[in-house]
Amino acid sequence: MKNKGPKKEYVAAMLSLLFFPLMLCYQELVFHIFVTGPAGPDIIYPLLFAFFTGSLISMIWNAIPLRILRWVTGFLLALFFILFFQTHVVYHSVFVTYWAPFSTLSVAGQAFDYGGMIHDNALANNTTLMLLALPLAIYLLLMVSCFRIPARKAVLPSYLSCCISAVIFISLLFNNADAYECTLGQNGLDEAMYKVGALNSSIGDGLFAGENGELTIAVSVPPPLSQNTVVKPQEPQKPRQQNSDIPAAETATAGAASALDIFAADTGTEITEPEEEFIPLPRIMDINFEELAEAETNKNIKNMHLYFAAQEPTYTNKYTGMFEGYNLIWITVEGMSKYIIDDERTPTLYMMAHEGFDFKNYYTPLWYGSTSGGEWAVLTGTPPGNGGYIAMEHSGTSKTNMYFTPSKRLGALGYECTGFHANYADYYGRNLSHTNMGLKWIAYGTGYKGERGGSLLWPESDLNLWNESTAFLDFSKPFYAYYMTISGHAQYNWGGNAMCARHKELVAELPYSDKSKAYLACEYEVELMLTQMLADLKDADILDKTVIVLTADHIPYNDMDICDELAGHELEQEFEKYENALIIWSGAMTEPVVVDKYCSSIDILPTVLNLFDIEYDSRLMAGRDILSDSPQLVMFNGSKSFISDTCMYNAKDGTIIPFAPYSAEDISTDYINAVEEEIKNKARLASLIIDNNYYDKLPLETEDK
Repeated sequence: MKNKGPKKEYVAAMLSLLFFPLMLCYQELVFHIFVTGPAGPDIIYPLLFAFFTGSLISMIWNAIPLRILRWVTGFLLALFFILFFQTHVVYHSVFVTYWAPFSTLSVAGQAFDYGGMIHDNALANNTTLMLLALPLAIYLLLMVSCFRIPARKAVLPSYLSCCISAVIFISLLFNNADAYECTLGQNGLDEAMYKVGALNSSIGDGLFAGENGELTIAVSVPPPLSQNTVVKPQEPQKPRQQNSDIPAAETATAGAASALDIFAADTGTEITEPEEEFIPLPRIMDINFEELAEAETNKNIKNMHLYFAAQEPTYTNKYTGMFEGYNLIWITVEGMSKYIIDDERTPTLYMMAHEGFDFKNYYTPLWYGSTSGGEWAVLTGTPPGNGGYIAMEHSGTSKTNMYFTPSKRLGALGYECTGFHANYADYYGRNLSHTNMGLKWIAYGTGYKGERGGSLLWPESDLNLWNESTAFLDFSKPFYAYYMTISGHAQYNWGGNAMCARHKELVAELPYSDKSKAYLACEYEVELMLTQMLADLKDADILDKTVIVLTADHIPYNDMDICDELAGHELEQEFEKYENALIIWSGAMTEPVVVDKYCSSIDILPTVLNLFDIEYDSRLMAGRDILSDSPQLVMFNGSKSFISDTCMYNAKDGTIIPFAPYSAEDISTDYINAVEEEIKNKARLASLIIDNNYYDKLPLETEDK
């Protein structure tokens, strides 16, 4: 009996010593298993960091002199960390990207717009959320059984545990370059979550947001073939097509033209190729990067100069200047999938997708920042970075020079540049970012009235957005109009989405689930918007002098079961689910241009700049002119997966899907590593350009012409 008290005190001390370290390790393990994927060898880094953090908390907690205060504090700490991990789980379930708690504080209020999605995804992940909550129940039991027992003896062991785990973690960290860079937030949030865990990544987001790793100045991509291969291709091969159920160019418009009598072919102005011999010229500006680097003292900017100097430019092609002097209408469609396009249900969309530039292998990767990340990629030709601040909003608040955006370049040529959105003007900070890009921003609060003239529907009508916007457009002058639609916003149901309910009868007989039918119903607003748009442009006699560019900000990522159902099979997760539609169309085009090249949203801007023959430097953009002869590269956000001229590479499991004439065995490890390094550079540059206001450091003409 005499030893009973000391034994209890020893037990209490051990519990006080180990509870928080083991709790955080448990949370990381659950998060890894159910969210980031199977726990491989890299699990040692999140577990070690969790143990170190838990030991640090235990040391401070056990030093609190008042037992009641200590236990209440412990309860609140346990609750905080449980909610922290649960929020990560739900956020990833909703947005299919990871949560950067410090960097997203400025847009946290907009989370209420996703209330229904958050509720549904929390229910869908209830098992994971309950497993994460288990330590709180254990803590309550410990609190009842050990409440009266002091645990001051745990302070010194906690201190030693904290020091030992920190030394081990740091030692291992410095022996793994990827883990070290992930800890400093230099490899993107997705990779950091997997390599070093949610706790480490989130702390890194707070401490190192805005930090960027070193650029590899010149990435030399070796030949794709391994040294032992006997395959020697004689000429470049066209990559295989996926899901090639679209008719060939000569029959692609069959069935669509009759549904669009107002867009008769005889209104077009035939575009002919020049008769003289075409000599391709590099798409560069008069920028001497080497000279700028020699004079630069800032290390980051110097490295950027040297990096861009080493890049291979794209060249002009037979489509250069095809639309010089034309009006431009650019539409980013909220949550669009290519499966909304149908020759009978959406004849205008179908006609534009197949009678203009017909892109067979176009992708919209899911960029960090969701809608704003998708907009950023489309409008800037660079990815938005993967982690840290929201690039689009930050560019506005920091007044970053956005020289190469369409509105800046066309504005310099005398175009009137106006942007439109049927939601609040300051949503995602667009009142700052889009005006900084050179747009007059018309949204709710700055000119857009909405159907009810003062209180917004959820969501508003894309057709009404076009109709209201015409009051701000002068069709007698060159203009650039940008639209961020909203009718296709989730959730997709008959009760909470006004546009789904509006077009319910249109889709009532379709052989799909209610959710898929609701999705098609709300996206039908894009069809109505385009049909009215083309009619108005024809009435103004400018249909054949206007170019329309249309793509998605992102796929309906939270409702991929819709895309699976519309596609008729479960879509492959790393590549196929991101296939989408890109429209570049003009009433002046008399026949389609089929484009087999693999491309993505960051390639649109340089393609459009070339079509309009607007001066730009192709070395400065992560994307490439799709119509040029540059190598194809589609990079997928955060995963290092890619599609190149040679293969599809799935970085998550190391799978190589080769293009003929190669086999998977032919693709060398050096080639894969070099392409991954190139992707890493492009991602880092996305942040470096903003952080250093890089375009302000270049000799760019800023006077309007």
